[in-house]
Amino acid sequence: MCKSWLVANQLPAACLERRVYEDAAAPTNLMLVEEWLDRAAMNAYLSSERFRALIGAVKILGELVDVCTSETTVIEAGRMEEG
Repeated sequence: MCKSWLVANQLPAACLERRVYEDAAAPTNLMLVEEWLDRAAMNAYLSSERFRALIGAVKILGELVDVCTSETTVIEAGRMEEG
C-alpha cells in the first residue's frame, strides 16, 4: 500500500521529500514524514483539499491518531566529498 500510494501521489511543488515509515510491530501503523521548502508552503498544504482528502481516507480506512508538525534547524551541514 505504501509504495503504491507514494508512486501514485506526486509531491506538491514545495514538498522537498516524503517518507512513509511502517511500524515493525504493528504494520498497519504508518508515519508520514515530509520536508517542506518553508512554513508557508507547509501551512498552505495543510489547509488544502488534497490534505483534507488524505485525512478523510485515513479516517475511513483506519484510525487517525495524531497529526503533528515540527520544525528543525540544521546546526552544521555535512559535506560529501567526491573522489
